[in-house]
Amino acid sequence: MAINLTGSTIASTYSQLLHVDGGPTATPKVVYSGTGVATAMKIGTLNAEVGNIRLSGNTVSSTDTDGNLNFTPNGTGSVVISKVTFSDATQARTALGLGTMATQNSGAVAITGGTLSGVVITGSFSGLTLVESATLATSGAAAGVNLNGNTLAADGTDTDIGINITPKGTGEAVISGKFGYATGTGGTVTQLTSKSTAVTLNKLSGQITTNNATLNRNTGVSFTLTNSFITATDVLIVNIASGATANSYTATIDAVAAGSCSIHLHNHTTGTDLSEAVVLNFIVIKGVTS
Repeated sequence: MAINLTGSTIASTYSQLLHVDGGPTATPKVVYSGTGVATAMKIGTLNAEVGNIRLSGNTVSSTDTDGNLNFTPNGTGSVVISKVTFSDATQARTALGLGTMATQNSGAVAITGGTLSGVVITGSFSGLTLVESATLATSGAAAGVNLNGNTLAADGTDTDIGINITPKGTGEAVISGKFGYATGTGGTVTQLTSKSTAVTLNKLSGQITTNNATLNRNTGVSFTLTNSFITATDVLIVNIASGATANSYTATIDAVAAGSCSIHLHNHTTGTDLSEAVVLNFIVIKGVTS
């Protein structure tokens, strides 16, 4: 004969039997011991709860508002999750200790602070503003600096960009080894008609071959070098390279103006008129007054 196991019947007859008064419903109900003591478990028709943890279908959740779920293995055990899907990306990044790098696209990564060590950087870059500790900096597309092998060059879209080397305080800019203009900077020109005929050579350095007209003893002649690189504050150096009788000439700069200078060639011998095509070397050194 079936026995209706009410709460009082269970308490007096089956002291070890757990029970739910009135059976489970959609809302989980407390599970009691046989003596009527409430346990930490609740049972419903669709889910079960233990403490603050709810099991519903294939979902584990917390019954507390903003409650956490803690997975704590025993001893040296591990929490093993074979497949994970996060519903809240921000919380996932926080839990994993990921910063703002994790939210950036691979084609637009910005690094602020921190240290890079043992990193090989390849490919092309734009907008590079600072690399420490050796420090490589650019200041825009029109006035950037390009370090390539053993070459330091101005970069950008403008055609006339300078490079400023500025020591601090009383420091000096020291260049060890050869100093001067690179191949492609210079040029040559030959003087026509006479030794007073003007020549044009728009280069920072070069050679001028004078006309072989006679230059009388103890006599000098001047001619104009038109050169777009020359400004009024520049310093020009000129010397005799070849084609001249030894110890017979001196070459000097008479005057400097924007876009030109005057070169003076003097035959300082006292007894010989000379008819020679004298080759002169010149360079332009940029100068300022402020």
